[in-house]
Amino acid sequence: MKVVTISSKRQITLPKSFMEVLGLEPNDQAIIRHENRKIIFEPMEKSIVEQTAGSLYGYIHPSKRGASIETIMKVANKAKAKYAAS
Repeated sequence: MKVVTISSKRQITLPKSFMEVLGLEPNDQAIIRHENRKIIFEPMEKSIVEQTAGSLYGYIHPSKRGASIETIMKVANKAKAKYAAS
């Protein structure tokens, strides 16, 4: 149990140990609700995009890393046309 102080702006600071236990980092989002005069605070699940971001980095040829979406689409369409022609 930890005691926190509510600021004049109605803010509290979460203890570092709570952040670590919950796996939260600064700027992460959480859900807060109340039940029977108790506050329930839950880490918000990250979207599938956030969970998988960067996971394919090792599979991308170094020359293609950081390419614009337009470049990626051109390369993909070219490969698709070549595959369809064979």
